[in-house]
Amino acid sequence: MSTIEILGWRDDYVGFTGWDAHATSELKRRLRRGVKASQSEIRRLARQIHARELVTLHDVREEAVYEITQMLQTTGADFRVSREVS
Repeated sequence: MSTIEILGWRDDYVGFTGWDAHATSELKRRLRRGVKASQSEIRRLARQIHARELVTLHDVREEAVYEITQMLQTTGADFRVSREVS
């Protein structure tokens, strides 16, 4: 499992376009598939990300890290990924 920590949000991010709406729904879908959490927790995380808050995503499945970070980058997040060694 991995942890993705959102460190900040870019100031030069434009957003509020048709792609932004798609990126938001796609992020929710990828969070549901990739984060080991309840549905209510995933909805809460998606709302916090949409509100551009600093969030830490715990228990991210290894196969979903790239997909989730790709969408975070699209929405303007600066993040750090750490991998838990077992």
